[in-house]
Amino acid sequence: MSQGIIRFAEYRAFDEQRIEASNAMMGLLAGAQLASHLLQLTDGSDTLLPEVFPRVPHIRRFNLRTQAAKEILQAADTYLGAMSVPYALALHEDFLKSCTSLLARDGQIAAPSRPVLAQLHDLIETATGATFKPNSIIQIDTLRLMRNCTIHSGSRASQALVDQVGRWTPTVEANWARLTNQTLTGISVGDRIEFGHAELILTLAVTKALARQANIILRDSLSRELWAQLVVEDVHVEERQPMNKHQLERKVQGMARRHYAALHLTADELGAAMA
Repeated sequence: MSQGIIRFAEYRAFDEQRIEASNAMMGLLAGAQLASHLLQLTDGSDTLLPEVFPRVPHIRRFNLRTQAAKEILQAADTYLGAMSVPYALALHEDFLKSCTSLLARDGQIAAPSRPVLAQLHDLIETATGATFKPNSIIQIDTLRLMRNCTIHSGSRASQALVDQVGRWTPTVEANWARLTNQTLTGISVGDRIEFGHAELILTLAVTKALARQANIILRDSLSRELWAQLVVEDVHVEERQPMNKHQLERKVQGMARRHYAALHLTADELGAAMA
């Protein structure tokens, strides 16, 4: 698949949410470590944190002595990962649902009823005949199953996760180890599953990559008539005010250049959509 991302409305929304989530997650991780570093100034104290930092909002909910608080903060990446990875996967799932909705609108697929992340990549591939990169799919499926273990199995490995890892190739294992500095090879049912900083980075990276792949698949699969309609709709949502014909034409042409340039939509195609 060649380069040339189409920044249609749903993709822009996903990209903004992904960046905001990434910044927030990294901020929380950094904040926990900064707080742990700050608490070194109170080492050896038996005073509770609300007494040391009385003006910090909600500090009374963290009613601990320095040492106990430091231990929690230093391990915060595991807890934040357990919360952040499912959120990042949910953002990706929502974006893929918008992709299947566009394919359904274009008549290429029957509108799926309540599809889940495990189905969405296959639905897009079946509808378009295109394929996602196998390594990205293996990574997202593994992360999805790890998430399921965290939510449904008390953070213990399930048989489905063990089977998934058992299908890894040496290349997949090497890529996973390179990104997370560890491997899941040899995992057994009931083993402890933990998300840390590395798994969070991997999740953000693979969802970004798969979203870009989905974008290119839609670019090459949706009809040009629908793309032109989406440009016009994008203008109406962004402007939210009445426009005369000349204003609409100018705004539509600008939108097409700014966010849909890779499609090279013609004046006739945009004019038909406006009509």
